[in-house]
Amino acid sequence: MAEKYDEVERSMGICSYASKCNGFAAVLKARYSDFVVHEVDANGNVARLTSLDNNLKEKDDTVAKPIDVEMKGIEDTSKKRTADAIAVKNDSEEEAKKAKLSNNDENELAATSLDSGSALSEIQVKLSVLLEDEIVKQIMDMISSWESQKGAESTNEKPFPPPKGVQDGEKFITLPLIENKETRRGIHMLIKSDLVKPFAAADTVDKKVRIWHVLFEKQMPNYGKFVKDDRFKKPKKPKKEWPCDRPDFLKFILYKENIDTGTAARDIARTIRLPPKGNRFNKGGSGQVGYCGMKDKRGVTSQYCTVYRKTPLDLMVLNRERKNKYGGGNSSRQGKSLLRVGHFSYVDRDLRLGQLQGNRFDIILRNVCVGEICAPNEERISRTTEVLQKAALSMKDVGFINYFGMQRFGKFHDTHKVGIEILKGNFEEACEIIMRLKDEEDERAKVPRKKWAERFVGINLEDERSAKDAEMKCAQIVVKQLGRFMNCETSIVSSLSRKPRDYKKAFGSIAKHMRSMFLHAYQSYIWNKAASHRIAEGGKCGVRCGDLVLVEDKGLKDGGNGTSGLKGKAVSEVTQDDIETCKYSISDVVLPLVGSKIVYPTDSTGDYIESLLEEDGLSKDHFERIGDRELAVGGDYRKVMCKPFDVESQIKVYKDPVQPLIQTDLMGVQNEPLHCIDVTTDADQSQAAQGEKIIIGMVIGFTLPPSAYATVALRELMKRPTSSTYQSELSLEGDCEANVGKVKKQEATKVNSTVGITIGAALK
Repeated sequence: MAEKYDEVERSMGICSYASKCNGFAAVLKARYSDFVVHEVDANGNVARLTSLDNNLKEKDDTVAKPIDVEMKGIEDTSKKRTADAIAVKNDSEEEAKKAKLSNNDENELAATSLDSGSALSEIQVKLSVLLEDEIVKQIMDMISSWESQKGAESTNEKPFPPPKGVQDGEKFITLPLIENKETRRGIHMLIKSDLVKPFAAADTVDKKVRIWHVLFEKQMPNYGKFVKDDRFKKPKKPKKEWPCDRPDFLKFILYKENIDTGTAARDIARTIRLPPKGNRFNKGGSGQVGYCGMKDKRGVTSQYCTVYRKTPLDLMVLNRERKNKYGGGNSSRQGKSLLRVGHFSYVDRDLRLGQLQGNRFDIILRNVCVGEICAPNEERISRTTEVLQKAALSMKDVGFINYFGMQRFGKFHDTHKVGIEILKGNFEEACEIIMRLKDEEDERAKVPRKKWAERFVGINLEDERSAKDAEMKCAQIVVKQLGRFMNCETSIVSSLSRKPRDYKKAFGSIAKHMRSMFLHAYQSYIWNKAASHRIAEGGKCGVRCGDLVLVEDKGLKDGGNGTSGLKGKAVSEVTQDDIETCKYSISDVVLPLVGSKIVYPTDSTGDYIESLLEEDGLSKDHFERIGDRELAVGGDYRKVMCKPFDVESQIKVYKDPVQPLIQTDLMGVQNEPLHCIDVTTDADQSQAAQGEKIIIGMVIGFTLPPSAYATVALRELMKRPTSSTYQSELSLEGDCEANVGKVKKQEATKVNSTVGITIGAALK
């Protein structure tokens, strides 16, 4: 089948294919579980979840104490007593205690009375330092009276209850007005001391201190509100101390379905109660979940993560959170988001973005169609298998043009346009692009956008005060109508509800990584256009004079930046001598991501980049000075061609259009089988051809370096667009491309017929 192009992709610069191998039609990402990703760490280890158990098997539920290294060799013989011996001792001690209580009640009460008497004498002495003798006598008489009554009527088994119907004058003594604040403070401190608080309590009313007997303290108006002693504190759980011989970070594999990495990290932090970023207990970012790369929401992914000073038992609560035991990969319907963790180990350092070699992809392509679908089943399977295997081999040998995928430009393909306005310093237009009406959105999301677009209707914009009032009122209404995931829009409108017409401040209220995304989108847009120009002008195989080649690319271990950034990278310009000696190949050629610190190629591609900037009203100087001081665009270099490695493929025959064709990690843990036939080899093809209705699918697996797009690799494999516009028109059964273009034709027919009716009515 001939290669196909898509106007949406073309508008983003995605215009060429690397090879001329025949393509095929297939449905990509029909279900989120059709896109399986396993992270490959810096040491080449692939993140695969094979168990949900605690592989460390520690006593995490006990209070950990620091280990004294010097005492490790000394054996504590006291801990060798058996549980039975301890139980016998406890029983005997309990019986002795009961006997002592029953036989010595009178002696104990007498001893208590003696202790109370000496304590009261000491209290009287301390009160005399602060108060007049007459007032001290009244206080001591009140306390002694109730203590005598309590001692006479209470026993160990039945304590003296607070009496009822007692007059206020008998419950407390009100002291004369004391103007000196320090004296009042001294009285309260004395009453709160360990000596006095078993007998009395105090409060202050109109600067007059009242001394209460402790029997009536619960009747005090402010009882328990301001008292900070231990009587009113809830018992705290014992703090777990981190063992000094254990590394600070817990590393684990995070398995997730239908949720992006950022959201998953926030859910984990909330579940295990990590301190928020910026908290004083968050040491060096330790309160966050560390990870090496962002993984998309729509997929099933496994990746390495770290958390600070947590144990496996802290995280394993995540394995019990969801009702769906097996995840969405085992069903024929879409599932909810799901998180699982496992494979724990303690490490000295947390993970950071870029600390990975790449990602392993296993992707399902459904309802593969090659030629006529009316051919006999066995012939269809044989022909399709041949085409698919050739296409997979071609992608392995030739690779693909290393375009930035469509997801780089946002759901509505306009993020790069925001980037243009930021570089121009036109923040009002940048906010307007983010807020404007999107045709592809549902009606509920369009409501606040329409209201925002009409905020100045009937307002004279030359009257700045009226314009500010109109925008503020509109913003206060619209901010309540915006959807949960409209983060940029919410930030802008919230800011304008407080500072109307200040668009620079409104744009600055968006999270920094999101603001950077708009600039990166424009860099990607220019790069894609330049790559298509370079392939069209210079070919897909050799190098030419003026090309840039990467001669140094240090990784993180060697002092480089890793996946992105200029640190550790160096380029050289290809000369005629390099061409004659075949020093470089197309796999060495790079193109710059426009910025303030990069070198541009000196061939026609460099001139083409400048012309693209001019079309957008920009120049290289705009990258030197950006209105947003928090953002910087130094630039980077990206290889023109990318070759996947470890390419593998399987051809599957199945009957349910949405049944699982690949086993996810969670399905493997739960031993969930697949119900499809692998026809990659000729031996199984005759069996699979039986029956009237069959659907052919492909499972393609490959590993890509960081920042390479799997969707772009699939575009090369199928010679078909990967844009959502094209994919939404494909069918999961029958002729895959039967409906492609029909929706647009029907809409065009409706428009034309409407126009015809209008014209006809006008002629009448």
